[in-house]
Amino acid sequence: MIKFFRKIRQKLLSENKFSKYLTYAIGEIVLVVIGILIALSINNWNIEKQERKTEKNNLIALQREFIQNKQILNEVIERNTLNIEAAKKMIESFKSGVSDTISEKTIAYNTYQTLGNEINFTPNTGVLSEIMSSGNLRLIQNQELKHKLAAFGSWIGKIKQQEEEVLTNRQNNLNYIINYGNFKSLYNSLGIDMNWETTLDSVNNRALVNSIGQLNRIILFQQSSYVTTRDYYLPLKEEIEKILELIGSELDNE
Repeated sequence: MIKFFRKIRQKLLSENKFSKYLTYAIGEIVLVVIGILIALSINNWNIEKQERKTEKNNLIALQREFIQNKQILNEVIERNTLNIEAAKKMIESFKSGVSDTISEKTIAYNTYQTLGNEINFTPNTGVLSEIMSSGNLRLIQNQELKHKLAAFGSWIGKIKQQEEEVLTNRQNNLNYIINYGNFKSLYNSLGIDMNWETTLDSVNNRALVNSIGQLNRIILFQQSSYVTTRDYYLPLKEEIEKILELIGSELDNE
């Protein structure tokens, strides 16, 4: 094709038909430019097609990941709710007339229910982290969804900070039991066999429901747990649900 055009140009020049040559040359340039534009358009179309395919695959993976995270968060909220309710019962053990008659078994049960589980929301973020690190977040066309995904890490950071406060209050309660309670008696009351004798078997756990310091510690634990659910877990659950709604909408439009 190039040789064909060259021969035409040479023939026009040899016949001194400069004006025709110039017109032909311009036409040839236009054809070349059009060819380049068509090639670029096809290339851009292929790139756009590949990017949309990548976006769809990423959205499907994100949908799966955030469904799992919602399930994990629901389980954490449920466990934290149990801790709050158990702490309420533990606080009621300090009431006048109750603390003097409460049994070792009840003290052990309330203590275990309140402090037995450490609350920790650990979401799956493998897909989101990969999308963020690879720069593929730019491929998501929905701007609201893109912003919410970019901000998800800050949500987790705030929750971790709040969970540290709950963990500190929980540990303060455990430290008091270590110093003034009898774990052996607690375990026996819970059905965990520790029937071997010690010289300290006479020490009971009555001190756990007769100390203003311990009452304050339990109240702080309960309130920090309650705030964690109200101000952190539930708003995050709404955020996850919104992200899933936006992802679903984008996939439906594919």
